[in-house]
Amino acid sequence: MAIKFKELRKYISRVARLSIYLRGDHYEDYHLISDIPEGKFDDLYLYGIGMVDVEFSKDVYAPPTESYTFNCKECFLGHALEIVLDTEDRGIERKNENELYFGDLRNYLQIGRYFTVMIKGEWKTDYYVMRQDIPDRYDDMLVYGIGIEDNPNAQDIELINKFGIMDTYWTKSMTLVLEDCANKS
Repeated sequence: MAIKFKELRKYISRVARLSIYLRGDHYEDYHLISDIPEGKFDDLYLYGIGMVDVEFSKDVYAPPTESYTFNCKECFLGHALEIVLDTEDRGIERKNENELYFGDLRNYLQIGRYFTVMIKGEWKTDYYVMRQDIPDRYDDMLVYGIGIEDNPNAQDIELINKFGIMDTYWTKSMTLVLEDCANKS
């Protein structure tokens, strides 16, 4: 009952950049989820999901490459969802094999640095700094989407402006859109 990439794929934002890490092996970076060939990674298990800064080609029309030899004129540092995959599952029990609940995804999330949680239909946002800050009340809600957005509540923006920190994920938030089962239509 572990989470496989083929299940997670449908929840990933269509406009989020992705950095897929094959645990213990290598990274593959993609501008969009649609750049990942159908079936690729499908049988690998989710090991973790978070945010990371990655060098991406400025040429968004170029095919994805496994070569990381961009020169600085051809790339930019951009935020991405980092999805760590493995050939073996982590043995984390799930509530339901047919649907993905936030409580099942929670243990795979990065430990910290900004989460936005919103409920489909309400679209009110709640912000949390660390995974442990996210209340258990969301655990019985279905995952509707996972992405990245600007975080207007990032406490580090002043530091970034003052010291010129280049890491973009300090100003971003992993967005988790959930669906309340009671309001599911």
